[in-house]
Amino acid sequence: MDMITSVNAGSYALRASMITAVRTESTEETAFMSEDDKLEAFKKEIWKELDSLPWNSSVNVSVRITDPAFKRMMTDEDFKKRMMKIMHEEASVCRPPIVSSLTCIDENGYKGVSYNDHDMAKTAFKAHSKHKDSFYVKRAKAKEVNDAWEQARIRRDKQREVREEEYWSKYFSNKAFVHQKQLACLYESSIPEVKMQDMTNMELITEELG
Repeated sequence: MDMITSVNAGSYALRASMITAVRTESTEETAFMSEDDKLEAFKKEIWKELDSLPWNSSVNVSVRITDPAFKRMMTDEDFKKRMMKIMHEEASVCRPPIVSSLTCIDENGYKGVSYNDHDMAKTAFKAHSKHKDSFYVKRAKAKEVNDAWEQARIRRDKQREVREEEYWSKYFSNKAFVHQKQLACLYESSIPEVKMQDMTNMELITEELG
């Protein structure tokens, strides 16, 4: 083995030894942590993951997670994966016209609601984010909210125009139908009624002419 190979092998062995030492130290520290400290460390891990999600900047986000839910996630890996999968999906679909996304996670699972109405969303978000179990809150940026509101207004105006066009189209179609029916009735009423006696006399005249 030449000198360069020997130096590289020695450096690799030193790095591996240092990494093993750090991991061992971390494991030992965790082992000596109290249950409260472990819970706080776990909460920090979850908070970082929530904060890394692609939340839309025009949507208010409030996530409540109870301590029993955190404790279950710490011991039940499947439960943790399911809850975080839902949060990832929530962050992906929360887009305008949604204004607020409110989530609750307890030891039984997930509950969530979203609001499109600005007034209702503002009131619900304020109450939700101030709850004792409030864990993660991300407020929408004012400019983004204004832009989203303007886009929503344009959509509402277009929908109203479509509904009005459909209404007037049906209205005039019905008016035309009613007018045609009235004309038909008027025409029928203008034809003189032919009595049976007159019909008999006309048949006799026809036979004589024949």
